[in-house]
Amino acid sequence: MELDDAIGQVSQLYRTVTGRDLPASEAPYAPIPAEKDPVAHVQEQVDRLLGLLAGPALPNNDATWVPPISIYESDVDVTIAVDVPGTSRDRVDVRLQGGVLVIAGQRAPSLADGQALRRSEARFGGFARLVPLPPGLRTMDMTARLEAGVLEVRIPREAANGVRRIDVVS
Repeated sequence: MELDDAIGQVSQLYRTVTGRDLPASEAPYAPIPAEKDPVAHVQEQVDRLLGLLAGPALPNNDATWVPPISIYESDVDVTIAVDVPGTSRDRVDVRLQGGVLVIAGQRAPSLADGQALRRSEARFGGFARLVPLPPGLRTMDMTARLEAGVLEVRIPREAANGVRRIDVVS
């Protein structure tokens, strides 16, 4: 994610929560520690802020990890791909809350009879990811598909400038 995208997410979140545009400020942004990647630092802060704002609004409030995402954009839609390996469809909840896409669920280890988990580098337990959505998406036409450990949420875009071409038939 680019730095401008992360800052745009904060602006969108502010608009969603308050109903107003982010006020202009003469104050500089808080400094980013020199040893940190600026984009990763800002994204961490956005994720932290979203987590704090979500609080009890999350369908799964015992989230212990945040799954990684990739966001793909085209002229016709936005696709959000969420890595949730080992998670079944019935353990994933996808919601839209005030312009924020909320993805939450549970991932349990896959144990055969008599097995006990001794060591794992995989994350288990509750997870949650919040993604502020930009304006201009047809969220009522959103679809979600879980395949090969990747949850894909596709959201079509509105027609450019709110104009939609209507074909005339005879």
